[in-house]
Amino acid sequence: MGTASYPITRALEITAYGRLVSGAPFTPLVGSDINGDGARNDRAFLFDPATAGDSGLASGMRALLAGGPSAVRSCLAKQLGRIAARNSCTGPWQPAFDLQVNWRPAWFGLDRRLTLSVLTVNLLGGLDQWLHGAAHLHGWGYGAWPDPVLLYVNGFNPATNRFRYTVNGRFGSVASSSGGITLPFQLALQGRYALGPARVRQRARAAAPTPAVEAPALPANLVAAILQRRDSLGYTPEQVTQLAAISDSLDARDRILADSMQAIVQQAGDRADPAIVLARLGPLVAAARENVRRALERARAVLTPEQWSKLPDALKASGT
Repeated sequence: MGTASYPITRALEITAYGRLVSGAPFTPLVGSDINGDGARNDRAFLFDPATAGDSGLASGMRALLAGGPSAVRSCLAKQLGRIAARNSCTGPWQPAFDLQVNWRPAWFGLDRRLTLSVLTVNLLGGLDQWLHGAAHLHGWGYGAWPDPVLLYVNGFNPATNRFRYTVNGRFGSVASSSGGITLPFQLALQGRYALGPARVRQRARAAAPTPAVEAPALPANLVAAILQRRDSLGYTPEQVTQLAAISDSLDARDRILADSMQAIVQQAGDRADPAIVLARLGPLVAAARENVRRALERARAVLTPEQWSKLPDALKASGT
């Protein structure tokens, strides 16, 4: 996280906020329930285009290996000819950049007590949609999940007792992800007027050097709580492994968000406008809640309907 401020005049100041978040791990999947357990969480077999008997399948894999994102190409190339390992692929790094303009006029006897602020939220995401259109997003900005579906089932061959597949050409693409949260571009206008004599304000600030806003607590990792019920609900070893991977992935994403929140609070200091700080924390809080919602969806897919129904309602609600 980086922040840079530039005072244009005594009354006008512009601040730029930038951050870079590492990509989250994900598992190549089949877009259908091929093993009949009622969950769409089956790991995909990574067909080697040199030996695949289906020409269409081989062509699709060659296209991904040649033109996919570099992290996707590396993930696929090292696992050709076997079932994908869990969390073996990594999504792209996600940049974020926002601007804030503060104006403190001295007109009409205001003595710079009035602060008018214009700030952006997910400016890169807005530029992405403006330049490329909603149908051709490049995945700029923060919050989207990579598309984990590598193979789609398009039929079944009874003679060989095998499914027929097509390759998802947008596997690993953030822009094509159907899930997760993509934060919309927002433009906010805020105003603050300081009441009371300047000396009183200065004494109050000196007596309270704590940050203007405390970083909000992130939602609890409900998947970890679900995992703790392994004995009472009779989870299989495979289910335990899958739930642990989902829980670890959620913890990793939450740590990134928590670090970003702390950086925003510390950079703002004790004299910042709480409304402005909260506006910058809002998208990260929304992303944390969406992380929990997505993790619960994945956990539900791992459990049987009977196991899921026996969980307390408090563990099945994401709080969004």
